[in-house]
Amino acid sequence: MIVIKRRDVRNGLIFSIALIILLLMLVPYLWLALTAVKNRVDIFSIPPKFFITPSWENFHVAFVEKGFLQSLRNSIIVALSSTLITLFAGVPAAYSLTRFSTRGNNLYLFFLLAARLLPGIVLAVPLFILFSKARLINNYSAVVLSHITFNLPFAVWMMRSFFLEVPIALDEAATMDGCTPFATFTKIILPLVKGGLVATGIFCLINSWNEFLLALILTGRETATMPVAIPGLMTPLGTFWGQIAAVGTVTTLPVIIFALIVQKHIVQGMTGGAIQGE
Repeated sequence: MIVIKRRDVRNGLIFSIALIILLLMLVPYLWLALTAVKNRVDIFSIPPKFFITPSWENFHVAFVEKGFLQSLRNSIIVALSSTLITLFAGVPAAYSLTRFSTRGNNLYLFFLLAARLLPGIVLAVPLFILFSKARLINNYSAVVLSHITFNLPFAVWMMRSFFLEVPIALDEAATMDGCTPFATFTKIILPLVKGGLVATGIFCLINSWNEFLLALILTGRETATMPVAIPGLMTPLGTFWGQIAAVGTVTTLPVIIFALIVQKHIVQGMTGGAIQGE
């Protein structure tokens, strides 16, 4: 006779609920991907068709004929540039806030948090006027700098929590061994918080990749990112749902793949266990 333990039943129930939630979350994306490989007749068929012969026409029309390949390139340039600059400036700033105590630290953190909480529409007009006078509209620099305005406070606050988990005694020991402050930061401390660094980078990348409002007002035809270019498929002549689905699939796919590759570091970073797990 097989005895089923109460713990096994509970674990099985939890797994089943988690699987159902996962499937519900994946349904919209799977439907998007399915629509992307349907022809126009299959897209509007009633009842919906699930078993079809895949067609890549929507991808060809959107990315080759309508120039969305350029928009994809723009999104990659903007997202990577803003993320790298944010990490380059924000990580040392977060480290200094945990190691050097000054009277203005708390005030600086407050202003960073206040800047992060500002809605994008509040910054849109001032940034447009500023970059217009600098003649940077329809330029990558304007979009990258505008994305840094909301990514940098996030990066500083997030990385600060990881640096606080590293004992200051490690810095002191490294100094006694002859390490310079820069060597201590790069060779001793950064490897201990690499999980948090990757998690912060991923979230900054996603924030920049998906941002719409600032990219809309600061870019032109040549520098438009994917979120800005997609509404162009909704025309007075009709909405090209197949092409929208194709572009949407390609827009979300890089982030999903990258997140899957570095998921270990994301989990470590978000749980604050990067140091203990090393």
